[in-house]
Amino acid sequence: MQSPSNQSTVVVYDSATTSSGAPPVSVSCTPASLSVFPIGATTVTCTATDARQRTGACTFDVTVVAPPTISLTRFVAFGDSMTLGEDGNASASVGPTVVFPAAKTYPGVLQRALASRYRAQAIEVDNRGVAGERLSDADTRSRFSSLVGSGSYDAVLIMEGANDVLVRDDRTIAAAIDSLRRMLGDARSRGVRPYLATIPPEVPGGFRGFAWNYVPPFNEQVRALAMSEGVDVVEVYQDLVTDTNRFIGADGLHLTEDGNARVADVFFQALKGTLERLPTFAFSPTNSGFLRR
Repeated sequence: MQSPSNQSTVVVYDSATTSSGAPPVSVSCTPASLSVFPIGATTVTCTATDARQRTGACTFDVTVVAPPTISLTRFVAFGDSMTLGEDGNASASVGPTVVFPAAKTYPGVLQRALASRYRAQAIEVDNRGVAGERLSDADTRSRFSSLVGSGSYDAVLIMEGANDVLVRDDRTIAAAIDSLRRMLGDARSRGVRPYLATIPPEVPGGFRGFAWNYVPPFNEQVRALAMSEGVDVVEVYQDLVTDTNRFIGADGLHLTEDGNARVADVFFQALKGTLERLPTFAFSPTNSGFLRR
């Protein structure tokens, strides 16, 4: 079984049963069921004694495994209003921009998912999304450099480029890809592991989703960049494009609550697949005499 907190834990196991022997047959096991077992394998010995004082024994291992751990724990989510958590449904109405509560943004959902799985560790996912930001702006690289150079983070989750695509200009998009390249180099030079995500799809018909046909070629360049730089690519686009009605809001651009949850899951799977450390598990029962479990 798995310890919920990386500490010794109470273990319940089935009662031992006997075969043959002169009744009544008494059975005792050490350590007993409901005992506190430490992390690792503990051998339980069960001894049966029949009415003629004959004995038989069996042993089996109870293995308590530590919860899984993750090799990095301090993450910063870097991006634009998608990361910040602007609500694509609320944005379809006239009025001020509406942002989801922190817990419903993708970084907030991701932090809960990581904390739930890696319970023995303190996990941080810092949301550093800025609405309206473009990769091609020099201020963006400066902001990025300040974050990855702060010493506060182990990994940076990059999902940005929607505002560059919005311009629908090849030179701006080329500048955005070049900016991403510099940011990846900056992160790695400071010992921060970068994860580079494709940007979510846009939906034709939304009042802000009119650059939808520029998104796929931009993402192709993102994938090519990740491959050439040897960094992990997080396939947000491929996952969300399967159901844009559910994941993209009425404005055709921003994520719905379900969209944020799905982006969080895509990042979660990427982090789990590249950073998780699983404990070993062993089970080796042996038996002798007339006792069986």
